[in-house]
Amino acid sequence: MMNDATPNNRLLSIDLARGLAVFFMIAVHTLEVFASPEVKNSVSGQIIEFLGGPPAAPVFMTLMGFSFIYSRKSELKPRLLRGFKIFLAGYLLNILRGVIPFALSNYLQMGVVEKLPLEKLNAYTIFTIVDILQFAGVACMIMALIQEFKINRYIILFVAFLISMLSPFLWGLSVNIPIVDQVLELFWGDQPIEFSFIENKIAFPVFPWLSFPLLGMFLGDTMKNSKDQGMTFKYFGITGTLVLLLGVVISYSNIDYHFNDYYHSRQGAMLFMGGFVVLWMYIAKIVIDMFAMNQLFELLFKWSKGVTNMYFAQWIFIIWSIALFGMSESSYATVVLLILTFTFISHFTNEFINKIKCNKTA
Repeated sequence: MMNDATPNNRLLSIDLARGLAVFFMIAVHTLEVFASPEVKNSVSGQIIEFLGGPPAAPVFMTLMGFSFIYSRKSELKPRLLRGFKIFLAGYLLNILRGVIPFALSNYLQMGVVEKLPLEKLNAYTIFTIVDILQFAGVACMIMALIQEFKINRYIILFVAFLISMLSPFLWGLSVNIPIVDQVLELFWGDQPIEFSFIENKIAFPVFPWLSFPLLGMFLGDTMKNSKDQGMTFKYFGITGTLVLLLGVVISYSNIDYHFNDYYHSRQGAMLFMGGFVVLWMYIAKIVIDMFAMNQLFELLFKWSKGVTNMYFAQWIFIIWSIALFGMSESSYATVVLLILTFTFISHFTNEFINKIKCNKTA
């Protein structure tokens, strides 16, 4: 049996949940890019799609807020700077996984270009895609300001709720001033592309996704001030289950409306995913308490700490592999092999980066 609290204030159940999310992320990205329609629509494909949904990005973002509370760095300037660096990293990734392969494919007149909706996709569009890193950078800066002003955690939770409920009324609003609209895209942009793995140019708008890190801040502050973490986790599990069920009830009458394109989920879906994340944290706590430390846990903990490195690596390897495997053509067996391959490559890339960092600090 493992003690969830560690000397450096890390919670192993949080690392477990985030480590699993890394694997689910790689699995669903591989599926969306390479799997044939038959594989995507199969039971196995739908399971992978689900694991790449609530247990992936919402978990990442909630745990980012949770970990933010536990971070030893509390000064405003370094936190703002870190957020800005993550924000810029999103555009660097757009170049490496998007602009460069797109330009090369065009130059070499590869067959894959014929499948792209060129009326919606060009080098500029690909460069300005708003993905999870751009959102995470903005969210980090917002959380830094929230903590600087010492805003009460219940106010933070209430704001998270308002964002999840009101965001649909903001999507797509513009002022018809190009520079201003470019900034507003980050916050409530909505530009459907509906192509393979690119459903929307604005994959992670601040509204509604900011509700997850804010929820994480509330949960982290609650846990940090708890005298009985085990009991607090139980309360998380009960509350998460109730909120999840409320989301199901609200969404039931019109599932397509509430779940929309996932990135622009509406009220019922946001409650469902928020409740799921909190329940998932409790499940991770149960697993940590049930089993002794083992190699699988250690591997997942490494992935948790190296999530940014692995996110970068998996997308670059996945996109550049389209030249070898094509898009939306692979069988189930091929998809499984690719998931394992990209996972191992991303793992060793993270290990290599960490080794370089250790050598620099030695």
